[in-house]
Order: sequence, then structure tokens, then C-alpha cells
Amino acid sequence: MSDALHREFLLTGEVPAAAMWQFVKSNARPFAERGHPLRVIVTDEEEDRLEQQIRYYFGVVMKAVAENVWVDGQQFSKEVWHQHFARKFLPPTEMILPDGEVVIVRASIARGKIGVRAMAKFTEEVLSEIATEHGVTV
Repeated sequence: MSDALHREFLLTGEVPAAAMWQFVKSNARPFAERGHPLRVIVTDEEEDRLEQQIRYYFGVVMKAVAENVWVDGQQFSKEVWHQHFARKFLPPTEMILPDGEVVIVRASIARGKIGVRAMAKFTEEVLSEIATEHGVTV
């Protein structure tokens, strides 16, 4: 989609706020008239997830699951458990491929893809699940 519009403004003061407002004023009507109204989302800036969070998640939580949980007589690797929990607890998003096909992909915990709070929430959901469903506490 070469004509897709995506603009972000970090509102650190009046100047960027004015720039954002000018952008919206200048573009809202033309886009709406073309049947593609602008969507404005306001959120606070969140720090990217921390390396310490990743080390704890894979080095402690996933390791404990892989070493202690048996399902139908077999154990699974940290990577398999991560895929399981990511599919269960991370929100999926739509991705439009170059041929127009829309596919659903799961969110990622890669750098730049998840914030500190979201990573903490995800880890807490995993910890709760492994404690209640598998009796594993970390």
C-alpha cells in the first residue's frame, strides 16, 4: 500500500502539538472525502521492553516450564513453550501481504515490538498459567 498514511508525533511541547494539529486540519477533510478518514490514537510514550525482562522470561520462566512440565508423557523446549504462550497471551495483528492477502500474525516480544508494561503483563500471565495449570512456581 504505497499510499498508506502513517504519521507519529511525540508531543513534548507546544511546537510538536501545533504541528500535529496542523497536519490533522490539513488532511482530515481530503482523506474523509476519499472514503479514508484519518484515525487518531493518543497514547503515552512507553519504554521498550528491557533486556533484563527477556533474560528473566527465557532464562528463568521458560527454563522452569521446559524442565518441569510434562504433557501427555512428553516435555517441550523453551522455544515451543514460548510459542504456546505468545499465541495465547499476545494480541494478534493483521498484516497485508503484497498480493493483498490479509494474514493474522501474533505480536512479538522482539526489541521495538513490545513495551516494558506489556512485557511485564505477558510474563505475569505466563507465571499465573504455569502455576495454576502445571504447578510450577518460579
